[in-house]
Amino acid sequence: MNLSTFILENVETILQEWEEFAASLYSGIAKLDSATLRDHARQMLITIAADLARPETPYQQHEKAQGRGVDGLGVTAASEHGAGRQLEGFSLDATVAEYRALRASVTRLWQQAHGELALSVAAVNDMVRFNEAIDQAIGESVVSYAALTDLQTRVFDAILSSSPDLSFTFDLACVCTYANKATVELLERPLERIVGADCDNMGLEAEPGLRDQIARVINSAAPVQGEMSARGSSGQRHLYEYILVPVNGKNGAVASLACTARNITERKAAENENWKSANYDILTGLPNRRLFLDRLHHDLAHALRVGATLALMFIDLDRFKEVNDGLGHDAGDLLLQLVAGRVRSCLRESDTVARLGGDEFTVILQDPRDPEHVELAVRKILKELGQPFQLGQQWAHISASIGVTLAPQDADALQALIDNADHAMYLAKAAGRNRFAFFSKPSPPSPPDLPAPRADAR
Repeated sequence: MNLSTFILENVETILQEWEEFAASLYSGIAKLDSATLRDHARQMLITIAADLARPETPYQQHEKAQGRGVDGLGVTAASEHGAGRQLEGFSLDATVAEYRALRASVTRLWQQAHGELALSVAAVNDMVRFNEAIDQAIGESVVSYAALTDLQTRVFDAILSSSPDLSFTFDLACVCTYANKATVELLERPLERIVGADCDNMGLEAEPGLRDQIARVINSAAPVQGEMSARGSSGQRHLYEYILVPVNGKNGAVASLACTARNITERKAAENENWKSANYDILTGLPNRRLFLDRLHHDLAHALRVGATLALMFIDLDRFKEVNDGLGHDAGDLLLQLVAGRVRSCLRESDTVARLGGDEFTVILQDPRDPEHVELAVRKILKELGQPFQLGQQWAHISASIGVTLAPQDADALQALIDNADHAMYLAKAAGRNRFAFFSKPSPPSPPDLPAPRADAR
């Protein structure tokens, strides 16, 4: 019986032997179930048996002896095997081990079938051809496995290189192991200086730092997100939103890390512009009513919490309407801008000046030392606003009426403070303008006088 017939008649026995032999090789590696692996091994045996049964020319024998297959046979079963195993996630060692396990099983059973008898020349030749067939199959499988791996790597790199997003990878020591074209262009250094560089030396700034984020991913085996920045050739700072994900090895532990980052510079600028438009007065650049209320809420809560004082001023410009109507709206707008600058110059950086609308301004003084300090600030503002304003080729003279209230002396609620300052401002304006007034709580009403007793009262 030749070896080809022996293999076909003893397929199940060989497979059982192979399965026991290969079990240790696949421990923790193979993703397929045992039935699927067995079917694959059966197909490999049938293919090798068919090759053994096929007559060979001297040229074919020479080529196989040199470890080369015969051209013109197209895609072989071994080639399909290598590519298939690569797609299924097998390692190259596990892929080759399948053929090695078959070689061991067939060889042992073939020798066992002959017992103590010496192998005939034909049996020896069959075994030689069998080993050549196994070697050729291993070679074809390895070539197709490597070719597909290389193709996938090139496709992977082509996809990432065509993306405007940054893509790079790190090993567990925080060393960069891959960077795509967008990353190379942003960092403006050769790929060789990026791959192999420590994460702290790549020119990427993040808070928390990349090293800390990498440690988090390794310890938690979960992705983390954040923002990073880098400066391009123009010196412009680019902002990126990134996600750092773990890449698990075959044992399930984190083996490396992959990072993708998207440029959000324009989005951040738009968000900041939208926030500024929603919270700042376009004309003067001062906080608007919305931001004023937010800061007043925050500053009042802080003052009440630490036992500090807060002063709130309401400022209404006197004779602004005359300037606006007489010199035009452009002159009126310029006047408001100049007023904003003068009021701002009278205060500390920590204080807030806001424009509520029209010619109404507010000031929040944080933790003034005493009421006298508040009065000094108010008088300084009145003096500055009493100076002439140059509006193009013309001059304008205005003044202001200012109402002041203190927290928590006058009130400890936001709306009450606003009402107090507004009331005090109207008192100042009613008293003749170009002056200020502190809010004072109204005195409790006196008890009504009793009517004099009548003469005939009993």
